[in-house]
Amino acid sequence: MDYVIKNREPADVLRYFEEISAIPRGSGNEKAIGEYLLNFGTQLGLEARMDDLYNVVIKKPASAGCEHLPPVILQGHTDMVCEKNKNVEHDFTKDGIKLVVDGDILRADGTTLGADNGSAVAYLMAVLARKDIKHPPVECVFTSQEEIGLIGAQALNASDLKGKRLINLDCGPEGVCIAGSAGGVTIDIYKDVKRLPLQGEAIAIKVRGLQGGHSGGDIEKERGNANKIAARALYNIAKEMKVNLISIDGGSMMNAIPRECDAVAAVADAARAAEIVAEVAKKVYSELQFSDAGFTMSCEKASAAEMLEDADSDALIKMLYTLPTGLVSRSMVLEGLTVASQNLAAVKTLEDGRMYVLYSLRSSVNSFLEDCSDRIDLICREYGAKAEFRPGFPTWEYTQESSLRDLCSKAYKEVTGKDMIIKATHGGLECGAFIAKIPGLDIAALGCDASGAHTPDEQLDLNSYERMFRVLLRTLEMMCEA
Repeated sequence: MDYVIKNREPADVLRYFEEISAIPRGSGNEKAIGEYLLNFGTQLGLEARMDDLYNVVIKKPASAGCEHLPPVILQGHTDMVCEKNKNVEHDFTKDGIKLVVDGDILRADGTTLGADNGSAVAYLMAVLARKDIKHPPVECVFTSQEEIGLIGAQALNASDLKGKRLINLDCGPEGVCIAGSAGGVTIDIYKDVKRLPLQGEAIAIKVRGLQGGHSGGDIEKERGNANKIAARALYNIAKEMKVNLISIDGGSMMNAIPRECDAVAAVADAARAAEIVAEVAKKVYSELQFSDAGFTMSCEKASAAEMLEDADSDALIKMLYTLPTGLVSRSMVLEGLTVASQNLAAVKTLEDGRMYVLYSLRSSVNSFLEDCSDRIDLICREYGAKAEFRPGFPTWEYTQESSLRDLCSKAYKEVTGKDMIIKATHGGLECGAFIAKIPGLDIAALGCDASGAHTPDEQLDLNSYERMFRVLLRTLEMMCEA
């Protein structure tokens, strides 16, 4: 293939990153990347296996002189969040990611980059392929469907994994070692609706310009939620006139804060409705001017043949307006740590005519997840909708002592001259699933500088990416020196 990233180190890592970027690998579509990795391991002559969910495990024997050491598990996930700008033509089921090198920054052309977590996949591939590095036995685990609930990690058969130490490479920024993460619950909400011939005038409300972001890592920045803003506009119009929703489409992934939303509705007075939307937009902008200054909301005439009947439209608008979203609470112990959050992640008009809402909860406190789940269920039942709860993903509880964290911190200090910070994250990591399978597992989660995860603004700092690979190699080397 024609590689875009040239004259940079580590050349092999970056080459692998480009190769996996050419393979469509949205959550639930990991067969091709799984087969690619399985073939990669087999061609190297290594023990490799893949399960029905396309989790891949590849084992590499220790380098000379380190055969007596216990194995270490290295882990990352193969799937990526598939988000794009509405004006970009891209089919994530068929098209590879178009990479753009901008100085020391790597990004994609109008889509998510997939550094979350392709950066880890490429690291692991290089560790497996290199013959000149010193390391104990390595068990590389490539998990699937992480972005939609840690599904691959929770289903993985770990009975053949012998490692008691795990380095997860799905968490940055550089210089931070994560030592605990939140658990979560994903909720699918469905509402049956009836439709009538259009009455009145049709309008289209468009929310644009929001930053969005990761619903774990960016939720504390209190950015706007496009679905909530559109619902707020509809609710305010309904206070003055009859409104019948026609369709609504905003967001796509449970772990992404929705950036854009399109709502089409029938109203009694389109001109006045547009004025109300403008009034709401002005208020929302004043609330978001410091966190989401790019926000815009427009209202224009539209065309449609049908609309939701009165009761269904009224219930849906009120439910969307009522469902909470955003930051709920912060830690009183660990500075900067979000303890609980909620995300009204997506709203869709399904092909069968039903209305669908995707909702997610995160918390490091299980009782919050239980209480909030009950309240969401109550709200849904109040408005004639059905909430279906997916199996949750587990928390990774913070532990005070970790020899692996100490080793990673020492390696980081050697490579960069800086001290590593130890903290917990509100993001959901697969570490909790692994520790449930391997009791007593010592875990450290590392990553490089990257930003804009789960949005088309995602980018990877190539200098940081190179440094953290050196930190990983030095950590493996130090295991052989202990």
